[in-house]
Amino acid sequence: MSGETIGMLFDYHYGMFDRVWDCVEQLTAAQFVEEKGYSLGSVRNHLAHCMNVDDRWIARLRGQPLPEWRDEACFPDLASTRAEWRIIRERVLAGVAAFSEDDLDETIPLSLPHRFAESKWNTRREVLLHMVNHGTDHRAQILSRLHELGARTLEQDLILYLWDEA
Repeated sequence: MSGETIGMLFDYHYGMFDRVWDCVEQLTAAQFVEEKGYSLGSVRNHLAHCMNVDDRWIARLRGQPLPEWRDEACFPDLASTRAEWRIIRERVLAGVAAFSEDDLDETIPLSLPHRFAESKWNTRREVLLHMVNHGTDHRAQILSRLHELGARTLEQDLILYLWDEA
């Protein structure tokens, strides 16, 4: 899978999140932070999790210090969450665009001490594909929650995104 294809997948990743944000903006302030017993709870919690994870993965892949994990409480409302989302989105997209084909193929150690005692080894390309897949999973959970809350939702299929963008 070429770097160009990885770039297209990240356009999809954030392009679909942009569309999900349009749906999220239908929520009241109370609905945005309303807890649900499944997975990460509120819509806000899912978005904060996705921001944290993407920010930390791209830092790992660029050999940079990991940003602090920001608790969901750091994002008290939709506006503050969306503002931080935009910053991280640009940082991730710039990081992805900066990788050469050789960079993408390089196998690097990944330390996740909260989950594994030893480092794991993956190519940057594999981790980037993981990031897109992880985002798809959480968008599905967010969309389900939005539906429960009575908000308009959408389909997030890659092919539909590509057709819309063509």
